[in-house]
Amino acid sequence: MKDDNILEIKNLSVNFPVHSGIFLRKTKNIGAVENINLEIKKGETLGLVGESGCGKSTVAKAIINILKFNFHNTEIKGEIFLKTDDGEIDIVKLKSNEMRKYRGDIQIIFQDPYSSLNSRLSVEQIIEEPLLYHTKLNKSKRRELVFDMMERVGLQKELAKNFSHEFSGGQRQRIGIARPLITNPKLIIADEPVSALDVSIQAQIINLLQELHDEFNLSLLFIAHDLSVVRHLSTRIAIMYLGKIVETGNSDDVYFNPLHPYSKALISSIPEPNVEGSKKGRIILKGEVPNPINKPEGCVFRTRCPIAREECSKFIPKLEIAEAEHFVACPYSFEKDNQKKSL
Repeated sequence: MKDDNILEIKNLSVNFPVHSGIFLRKTKNIGAVENINLEIKKGETLGLVGESGCGKSTVAKAIINILKFNFHNTEIKGEIFLKTDDGEIDIVKLKSNEMRKYRGDIQIIFQDPYSSLNSRLSVEQIIEEPLLYHTKLNKSKRRELVFDMMERVGLQKELAKNFSHEFSGGQRQRIGIARPLITNPKLIIADEPVSALDVSIQAQIINLLQELHDEFNLSLLFIAHDLSVVRHLSTRIAIMYLGKIVETGNSDDVYFNPLHPYSKALISSIPEPNVEGSKKGRIILKGEVPNPINKPEGCVFRTRCPIAREECSKFIPKLEIAEAEHFVACPYSFEKDNQKKSL
């Protein structure tokens, strides 16, 4: 594991069983994630982008190690190394009781602030809960930390006795951000934390995450399907399609100079003001996202790709370096004629 990395994912694959028949016997596997390789540096925000169902949340659940405990017969292969106070640990190999020790090191901000908060607990109890499980602080110190964290996320401490149903969606998500931050974790996973919020509130939450990232030097995995939101917050971006990483690179490189045809299509779909002289055209992908049970042979994107060739069905493209720290899983994306064809 590299010295400056907080997390390294190596060849991660996750297969969910498919049961059918009267006796619900296992007949197939769904390859939700296939041979994923990612790394997150200390103090870095990695944006993970892709359409719904591409495997982003599966990667998040694999990192917090709940898949094999919540989904029976799930097959997980590969390694997920986390740098802890005990040294480097492989999360995949940990049993439930062994993982409990490191839960405070990996925290998650959930997508839906309405269902992720316990309506029976007050705000103070919700934020305090991780401290009860992962620290030995006394009641006075816990309350002090809770009040301090509330103020840091923009909530008045006078609201500590209120319940979650008394708050707006944006306020609830601030509570959902304060809760994982309270244990000072090594890594925070934000699983589409603004997708359930009004557009007017989304910018406030994104700006809050950016401020907290700078203040606490957070290591953050930010999962979303909106590239413009991800670019605002992320140091690097990884783009997923149907369980595979198709492009990674620095945020500006991927956003302003996308190489993979799927990345180009995603970025072309971002609404922009109609600036005079702009020649940017939207790329309309043909067809639908294939069923994960019956993925295309070879390149999984070839059935919708504007530059696909016959040989794309014969091999699975690997991530190859295109420029410094910019990788793409398409050997034909470098050809100028193909780039012109995709735009």
